[in-house]
Amino acid sequence: MSGQPETGSGREYADQWLAVRSRILNAPVLMNGVQWFKARKRVLATAQAGIGLFWMVVFLLAPLLYILTLSFWESGTAGTIVQEFTLENYYAVLVESVSLSSFDVGNIFLLVLWQSLKFGLSVTAVTLVLGYVPGYFLGRSESRWLPVLLLLVVLPFWVPLIVRYYAWMLVLGENGVISWLSELVGFGSQSFLYNEIAVVSGLVQVLLPFMILPIYNSVAKIEDSLIESAKTMGANPVRAFYEVSLPLSLPGVVAGCILVFILAVGSFLAPALLGGPGDQMIANLIERTFLRGQNWPLASAMSIVYLAVLFVMITAFNRFVSLDELFGEGN
Repeated sequence: MSGQPETGSGREYADQWLAVRSRILNAPVLMNGVQWFKARKRVLATAQAGIGLFWMVVFLLAPLLYILTLSFWESGTAGTIVQEFTLENYYAVLVESVSLSSFDVGNIFLLVLWQSLKFGLSVTAVTLVLGYVPGYFLGRSESRWLPVLLLLVVLPFWVPLIVRYYAWMLVLGENGVISWLSELVGFGSQSFLYNEIAVVSGLVQVLLPFMILPIYNSVAKIEDSLIESAKTMGANPVRAFYEVSLPLSLPGVVAGCILVFILAVGSFLAPALLGGPGDQMIANLIERTFLRGQNWPLASAMSIVYLAVLFVMITAFNRFVSLDELFGEGN
């Protein structure tokens, strides 16, 4: 009996709240505003596009424009910047040779850039080989456990990147699992860190979801009737895959390759933590020039040349593969 008045009071408050909410939602000002936006869909779409454009200009184009401007200025003493036009930074990046340990090794920027591109190609090839089968299996699966399997693919994203690389250091280190297996088969305990294989292994482990998910998305769109038609016309499962599934999964393959390649070439943590002194990549060189060398104009020129090389490679790839037609067919 003691709770009866409280229940009645709570119900009264709920009724009052519903009445207030109904009056707010049906207020003439709010209703007129909604009707105004509905009548002006183009204005609303323009506003949404404007917000996105503003975001791109402020946080992408403006910093890039500043980096481009810095690349044509001179570097002064003690990290200062002299605002005088010069092409010396680009000469140093593209032409000038440097001396390391009394040996003239040519242009260090181009050497590191070439090494970064090799790492990018290696990581892309390995992730494609390892990621196509899981992506294809997930795309064709009708299992009720499919959401769980997809969750397992994206689960590594919940762990900070630096934690994953440190975990990989434990795996490849002298006291890690790989070393234990090596000792078990008679090769002795040894470290597998600080070499090219460690860098590629770490990048593959981190970037594999970026290959699996686009392939899964493309394969999931393939209609069963196309594969069944091929089998009805006499194709065995292998030929049906080669004639139907593989071509229709190419948009996902291309998207995954582009994503993985760009992310791998620009990687910073993997070569810094897993690689040796000779395995540094372009992001490490730019960081050292920016922060340790305090030569912002030279580092800016490196960044611009790096972006230009990537742009040329993606453009050439687009002309060769025709991404518009490929993704158009995929859709």
